[in-house]
Amino acid sequence: MHIEKSIQLTTAPLEELLKKGESIDFRLDEEAWRDLHVGDNIEFWEDFTGWQKEPTDASRHVVVRIEHIYKAPSFREIFDIIEQDSARLGDKDELLSGLRSWWSEEKETSKGVLAFHVVVADNAD
Repeated sequence: MHIEKSIQLTTAPLEELLKKGESIDFRLDEEAWRDLHVGDNIEFWEDFTGWQKEPTDASRHVVVRIEHIYKAPSFREIFDIIEQDSARLGDKDELLSGLRSWWSEEKETSKGVLAFHVVVADNAD
């Protein structure tokens, strides 16, 4: 299985992904993600601090397949787009607060945002 990219993911979202078998991963719309496409396999590795550059020996890894890529100018707008497709976001204010702990509103609106709907590759094949 070809893995297109290896990306860090903090422990709580990784746990949710492993438990549910799918997840929506939010990112700023940056150059690093432009080569990813629906159907690509990516690997998430566990980032214990949120700022690690490389996985540790204790980091868990999970391979997922990208099912859908959403793009929008802001997180609030991407929430609306995703909910039209399927409502599984939960509390949007809480989600936005968590995302803003990583990215400022200024960065969000200057770059735009992405959301990858991913499924664990073993469950998807």
